[in-house]
Amino acid sequence: MFLAVASNASAKTVYCKMAQDWWKADGAAVAAHMWGGSSATTWPGIRMTQVSGTTDVWSIDAGDNPNIIFVRVNGSGNVQDWGAQTADLTIPTDDKNLYTITSTSAKWSGEGNKVDGVWSVYGEGGGDTPGGDDPVVPTEYDKAVPSECQDVMLQAFYWLSNEDNSYGGSQWSTLKSQADEISAYFDLVWLPPSCNSNDKMGYLPKEYHNQNSKMGMRATLTQLIAALHNGGTRVIADVVINHAANKSSWVDFMDQDFGTTYGKFSPQSTWITSNDEAQGHGQLGSNADDGQESNANYGSARDWDHKNSNVQTMFRAYLKWLKNVMLYDGFRFDYCGGYHVSHVNDYVSNAKPYFSVMEYWNGNASTLKQRIDDANKNTLTFDFAQFYTAFQQGIAGGNYSKLVKPGLRGQGYSKYAVTFIDNHDTFNRSDIGNSDCGNSKDGSSSLNNKSLIMQCNAYLLSMPGVPCVFWPHWYKYKSDIKQMIHARKMAGIHSESTVQEESGSGYYRATIQGKYGSVKLMLGSAANDAQPQDYVLAIKGSTYAMYYKGNGNAIENVEVAPLDVTKPMFTMMGQQVDASYRGVVIQNGHKYILQ
Repeated sequence: MFLAVASNASAKTVYCKMAQDWWKADGAAVAAHMWGGSSATTWPGIRMTQVSGTTDVWSIDAGDNPNIIFVRVNGSGNVQDWGAQTADLTIPTDDKNLYTITSTSAKWSGEGNKVDGVWSVYGEGGGDTPGGDDPVVPTEYDKAVPSECQDVMLQAFYWLSNEDNSYGGSQWSTLKSQADEISAYFDLVWLPPSCNSNDKMGYLPKEYHNQNSKMGMRATLTQLIAALHNGGTRVIADVVINHAANKSSWVDFMDQDFGTTYGKFSPQSTWITSNDEAQGHGQLGSNADDGQESNANYGSARDWDHKNSNVQTMFRAYLKWLKNVMLYDGFRFDYCGGYHVSHVNDYVSNAKPYFSVMEYWNGNASTLKQRIDDANKNTLTFDFAQFYTAFQQGIAGGNYSKLVKPGLRGQGYSKYAVTFIDNHDTFNRSDIGNSDCGNSKDGSSSLNNKSLIMQCNAYLLSMPGVPCVFWPHWYKYKSDIKQMIHARKMAGIHSESTVQEESGSGYYRATIQGKYGSVKLMLGSAANDAQPQDYVLAIKGSTYAMYYKGNGNAIENVEVAPLDVTKPMFTMMGQQVDASYRGVVIQNGHKYILQ
């Protein structure tokens, strides 16, 4: 979780490590430009001192400056001949003092294409080498399906949220400014595709390695991921590997350059499925599309042949690069009906992320269960069966019997279910042939039916599976959803929790068992039931009520500080923090969010 600290950096020595060979070439040195403190300097900055006994570590006394840029210069300290620099960095106020250059690309061209790196701890003369400890290498996991997972996910975008502010927008800069609040409630954040694309949302990818997108520049994305990581939140990449946009003609493609570690690829027309709509416009591959849905072939772009060994090698490299260079923690696989889901198992097994989820758009629960088996149970999938049954037909349709064991839960596969109410494809899209739960498809009355939307979210956040909250719901009903998440966390509801439930004409009741207690959910007319003994009220409306019992895990959970609690100035990390600061504070074994 995010830890509230003062904005000023304590005086410290700061180190920069040139981990990439090309940063060390031609007798290069490192200079630092610092600003914001009493010892602020002017460009081009001060040449740093090479740490004795090293060839790639440089140091400088940052004084009380909170901000710094590291710049690659020649041996004379001349910066004009070099285009290499980091983004504007904030010097950490904790013990982190080493910034290691991690980018594998030396291709920069103008503002926004700046080198990436990561802060870690450096002890001069300590550790296994004079450079001390390198940044932590992303953890490798045997399976991308956590057991008894207590995570709550946020889909941090909606269709055209890069330019539409109806629900606050969700550009990288917008999300970064809200990272502390997001981390206080969400364990996973799903971001839209972060690559150069022919469409505004990233779903017609052109250059996978080019992370400058319509959502913002790569430098800002890197800062966003770091900010979420600082709050203890894992970040999920949207991976679009079924199809790709061509460069200019039917079957010409841009190179995909993942650096010296992961390789450069030059896709050919023979890497495309033999039955692609590009037939007659070039030599295609020898394998037909192996997708498992009737609409497997994606007509708006070229479909990759995932049986082709070159394609497989390219995407194994891409996912490893996303995890180890961009520092994503997991993947959301787009359009998985377009290729056999066994390929998901292949790519996930190679990259070893914390989390994987497929978008396999099929409303049949037994089909979803089979696809999970086809992927060797090495991924979760979005529970479209519950989406249609519980939310569309059940709550929106007024048929509460549809809430009993819907979707993958009815198949005994809740462990593999990411549950959701709406997403970027289903919300306010007149071109999508299904009604949105409680929302108008044409956008004329979006989110106004609070009764339906709160019933759906109460059900979502009470039930097993990994719940995914939709950004517009979070944006408009944030205070209500916070209370629901708090109840779930206090009871310790997880992906494999057991449910006792009943439904009747106009009502639904359920008791859901968690690690630390349980949640009671009442919907429809049952919302008027008396408060259960020994349970705490989380939230109540005319058609929904949610209660919880349990003290949660004080290390994992965040509580909204009670309104009657006086929040004085206090000291953290040697600095005074104003009580109005938005962040999370640990006091007496509890974590409180200040707001």
